[in-house]
Amino acid sequence: MSYRNIFQVFVLFLFGSFSSLLSATTLEDLRAHTPTSDKTWAEQWFYNIAVPDVGYFKVSLQTYIAPDFEVPKPKAYIHLAFSPINGSTVKYDIFHDEVILVDPNNPDKFYYEVPGLIVADENHIDINYDYFDFTMRWNGDHHYYWHSNNPGRSPLGILKEIINFGPEWFVYTMGTPIQYSFSNGNVALMGLGFAQLDKGWFDKESSSGIVYTMGLSEELYFMFTGGKVNDTNIEMWIGRYISSDYDLIFYPAFNGLSVKRESNACEGYANVEFNKINYKLVVEAKADPDSFYSQDFPSDVIFGRGQVYMKSMQANVTFSLYKKGSLVEKITIPQGLLEFSGPLACEDFFN
Repeated sequence: MSYRNIFQVFVLFLFGSFSSLLSATTLEDLRAHTPTSDKTWAEQWFYNIAVPDVGYFKVSLQTYIAPDFEVPKPKAYIHLAFSPINGSTVKYDIFHDEVILVDPNNPDKFYYEVPGLIVADENHIDINYDYFDFTMRWNGDHHYYWHSNNPGRSPLGILKEIINFGPEWFVYTMGTPIQYSFSNGNVALMGLGFAQLDKGWFDKESSSGIVYTMGLSEELYFMFTGGKVNDTNIEMWIGRYISSDYDLIFYPAFNGLSVKRESNACEGYANVEFNKINYKLVVEAKADPDSFYSQDFPSDVIFGRGQVYMKSMQANVTFSLYKKGSLVEKITIPQGLLEFSGPLACEDFFN
């Protein structure tokens, strides 16, 4: 990172919106929010669900308002995907005009319902779609992102609250045991697994491109993501690593300083090295380019940015953890998520 970029960081700190210091996210922000714009709005809930020896499920829920709505009332977008450990990913994108966001029994709690299709609340999800019947219920204690009085704070921490860049976003759980069932008309599955849930909402353009990888297993829960800060060339990274022996939070760090990132979305890989006091973590994520699929969020149409997303749930991810220069742990996750967006994605993938 150049001195000019370092200076930009300090400028962002000095002239950022300090009023946001009082608006840190909390676990209560899982509930739906009142839109802050009647022209452009998006709110998203992302469930990533891992079932050992079976595969990954993805359930993304969204509400959105677009400038051409006659009545500025949120509509629903739902993304469903299943990527078996051996086999091709199937996905469905569903749009619906009606969405209910208030639980008649618990109006202050999270609730998302599209009548006849899905009901989701703080305890469960029930989906009844043509070829995607799915249920999930929490089956143990949540593993929140932060060890603090506010476990629902953004992974960006104080930096997000001072600079106030990007969307409002937090990780509700890094990995919680779940019970699930699934049927697609040909196969019926049920059993135990793990789930990660994160949440974001915004009324303006929120990102200029990111790299994202996460995974859940009996050995390891992890999530790492990085991208550009606003319209600058500054690239920031964060992440969390939870194994049987280590529980590490990687605070916001900048590419070229305590983070080194090398990636090529066209070849389907991202290698990132994180450095903090006493520890170095090397993350190597690789997926077959043919395993990626594209996704078009309504919010990207709303804000007119044409942001592109390519996602794989078939990434092989290897972690090498060093403590005081010595390798202390090496773990390979055979199936995880790897995603690229915006200028960090592969242009040829979408041609």
